[in-house]
Amino acid sequence: MTLIAKHFCNCQDLKCKHHPSNHSKGCDPCIAKNLQANEIPACFFRAVSEDLSTLKAYNFGDFARFYLENK
Repeated sequence: MTLIAKHFCNCQDLKCKHHPSNHSKGCDPCIAKNLQANEIPACFFRAVSEDLSTLKAYNFGDFARFYLENK
């Protein structure tokens, strides 16, 4: 198993209070916020494509469509 020595977050919203650069809790606050809102974090979308300009929401259905359109 390979351990990641440095945090790998690809989120570009550095002003977000949940961004890992703004606290010492890693991705947990972001994941918790998204799960509570029935959404998927932007990093999952960015793993599919860096261009998120067509997104209207970050829910599960939007992720499925985004994946199918950009895979």
